[in-house]
Amino acid sequence: MYSHSLFDTRETWLLDPVEAFAAYVLQSDFAQNKRGEPLALRASSVVVYRARWGKFVADCLSPSGKTLADLPSVELQAFLDRMSPASRHRYVRLLERVFDHLGGLGLVRQNPARALAIAAPTLSNQGHAGTAVLSAELQVAFLAALPEAVNWKRQRDRALISVILGAGLRVAEAIKLTVDQLGLLQEDGSVPLEVFSTGAGRRHRTRVQAFAAAEVLSWRDQRLVLLRPMTEAMVPGRLLFPADGSGRALHPATVYRRVASVLKAAGIPESVIVRRGARTLRNTYAVRELTAGAPVSLVGESMGHVNDRATQHYLAIARGAMNGRLG
Repeated sequence: MYSHSLFDTRETWLLDPVEAFAAYVLQSDFAQNKRGEPLALRASSVVVYRARWGKFVADCLSPSGKTLADLPSVELQAFLDRMSPASRHRYVRLLERVFDHLGGLGLVRQNPARALAIAAPTLSNQGHAGTAVLSAELQVAFLAALPEAVNWKRQRDRALISVILGAGLRVAEAIKLTVDQLGLLQEDGSVPLEVFSTGAGRRHRTRVQAFAAAEVLSWRDQRLVLLRPMTEAMVPGRLLFPADGSGRALHPATVYRRVASVLKAAGIPESVIVRRGARTLRNTYAVRELTAGAPVSLVGESMGHVNDRATQHYLAIARGAMNGRLG
């Protein structure tokens, strides 16, 4: 039986990239939906993609005399610079996808199209350059400005914000955590955390890093007290961060307001951090871990990414931080 994958090989990509792409575009992993699931292409779409790739090979790859494994970024940049914004957007998306695939085949170590996309954002990633991330110094100031635990709700807020910054959770994941999802304190000071799927996420495992673990464990102990029968302030249910004495879940808008108030208390102006919600804390977690040398696959798992594209975006920001371009 004829198999398209017979032509989707390292050798074919180097010697006949048009033929290799014709095989790759028919593979189940070429197109995916937002959940990372295979998406079948219409025959007309396959024709368009093949024509687009043929133009790239004819206008960029062939004149340079290079293969896809050693194509200089400057040649790729020059090819994209000749296009209208709309065309550039389409080609960047296509090239990102192809070079990710070539990376999986071991032909390239990095994705040059992604680096160019972040340097000059396309329609699909125009917010990447503005991804809000707290520098190490701002994280210290932010944690120092957490609300004083004058009652159980303020203690809850301290732990909620700490777990998002310390484990990279989405707001939807954090507000649905139960007391049973936290593990035991580890030798390195971290706490394992099992996260169930919510919205765009998937079930995964992460760790509350040591700097946030004590705050979270202290709150869990208090939350367990509030669960005990005959306790005057008993809060029903098993949510780790209940909104009030009824035990219902917090509203995401409440979490936004809590994070924004801490940013303000820390003296971090909007001119420095425009996005004032918990997404900034999740971004910070990813960049902090990657900058510290954590493997991309591990960070992707910890954040519940369905594929590595989102994690690779954070890796580009982390490299910028290591080069002194962040905060």
